[in-house]
Amino acid sequence: MSDPGGARSGLREWVVNVGTTINAGIKWSGGLAVMFGQAVVRGPRRPFGLFDISYQIVQLGIRSIPVTTMMSLFVGMILAWQFGEALADFGAKNSLGYVTSLALVRELVPTLLAVTVGTKMATGMTAELGSMKVTEQIDAISALGADPIKKLVWPRLVAASIAMPLLVAWGNVIAMLGGMLIADTVFDVPAGYFYHTYIDELEPLHYIMSETKAVVFGGLAGIVGCYQGFTTKFGTEAVGLATTETVIAVSVMVLLADFALTTFFMPIG
Repeated sequence: MSDPGGARSGLREWVVNVGTTINAGIKWSGGLAVMFGQAVVRGPRRPFGLFDISYQIVQLGIRSIPVTTMMSLFVGMILAWQFGEALADFGAKNSLGYVTSLALVRELVPTLLAVTVGTKMATGMTAELGSMKVTEQIDAISALGADPIKKLVWPRLVAASIAMPLLVAWGNVIAMLGGMLIADTVFDVPAGYFYHTYIDELEPLHYIMSETKAVVFGGLAGIVGCYQGFTTKFGTEAVGLATTETVIAVSVMVLLADFALTTFFMPIG
């Protein structure tokens, strides 16, 4: 015999859980927007903190070059191999450069690097700032009269927004070389021919689209990493939990931003 009271109780609990989740998401988004606004308003004020920004560019960008190189090389090789197999069935393998260029430059390189390298940047910020929050170092900065947003958030936000486009530009070159290697060695498409067809297919708008995505993805990684660090709760497991949440948040936001930017640029291209 069914239990209407139990069913109603389960439905009520489900509705409460959904409402709690939505409420938490709205609060998180609002807090993220507030921190971004504070950073944009306070950051450009004197002193500019150029040393802090350059230091963060080294930490976030230069030290990410090995990962970027490996990721981009294999992405270019894999995509060229997949497209080459399909084109060979139609006797059109000489079009390999035309086909791979748009997919790599406009979509795969910036998005995959944002999901991997951008997440690496964000989790590093979360772990560092979260540890400072737990040990009350952020409160100490405020007590000494400094602005934690300007001192800690602004340099990381700017550095991530600068480092990611540079890494994507480097990744585009390496991905092209990876595709060229597969085209020449596997499908007997001369490297020079692949290069010329690859470049001929690309227009300035495609590079603008790639770099615009990189700037947005870098900014998202920077602000999410900082916000998660600043809102880390106290406790032994707090920093690890905040870092795990950062991975999910950055990955989801990058995909949402990628869809929005693609929707914006596609009618133009």
